Amino acid sequence: MTENNFWLKKIEISVSEAEKRTGRNAMNMQETYTAYLIETRSVEHTDGQSVLTDSLWRRYSEFELLRNYLLVYYPHIVVPPLPEKRAEFVWHKLSADNMDPDFVERRRIGLENFLLRVASHPILCRDKIFYLFLTQEGNWKETVNETGFQLKADSRLKALNATFRVKNPDKRFTELKHYSDELQSVISHLLRVRARVADRLYGVYKVHGNYGRVFSRLCFYFETFLEKNVFLWLMSKRLLPVFSLKSYVSGLTLHL
Repeated sequence: MTENNFWLKKIEISVSEAEKRTGRNAMNMQETYTAYLIETRSVEHTDGQSVLTDSLWRRYSEFELLRNYLLVYYPHIVVPPLPEKRAEFVWHKLSADNMDPDFVERRRIGLENFLLRVASHPILCRDKIFYLFLTQEGNWKETVNETGFQLKADSRLKALNATFRVKNPDKRFTELKHYSDELQSVISHLLRVRARVADRLYGVYKVHGNYGRVFSRLCFYFETFLEKNVFLWLMSKRLLPVFSLKSYVSGLTLHL
């Protein structure tokens, strides 16, 4: 474990790019997903030689598996959060697809921040599963499942449920839970309202963005129409010489 901690203090971690892929899921059905390239690079020299840059691809579900493992084995530590899995509260006129480039880029940055925060933690950075997450691409899921963390999480949940069945919950905690549920409902409503407002503002922005182009064309056509009619009126009144007609036609041709 000490070697892992030493190793993590000597490297740079980055999620450099995202790639759209197609494969088979657990149900043997074809699916499209996004894979993220994790790069680790040595920042110091060891015995006069630098360690080569290492890279591997991970799916978002593997990041989730890593975080769930850390939550079970380190319940006393606040494990850093992951970015959102799906695009939520998006404008109707914009793509809500998880493959949307802006959403993928935002999630890539969030995944990189997650790894950097875990690597900077004095306890989490020593974990062997986290070390293998950055260095072992094949059979990593099997290694995590062999730890039995899921069974440990289930047994802990059962014990917690049994405790609540035996003892009466404290009134203060009941009130706090009721307050948090109401707060979650209010925040969800505010986010929906914000999404509708953003949708309308986006529509207004699109409409006003075309105003300049439309008014420019309208002014040009109106000016041309006005000049033409004034010129013809002056010609009809014999207030302009004949050579002015040729000048007007040539100038009009240049404008068009």
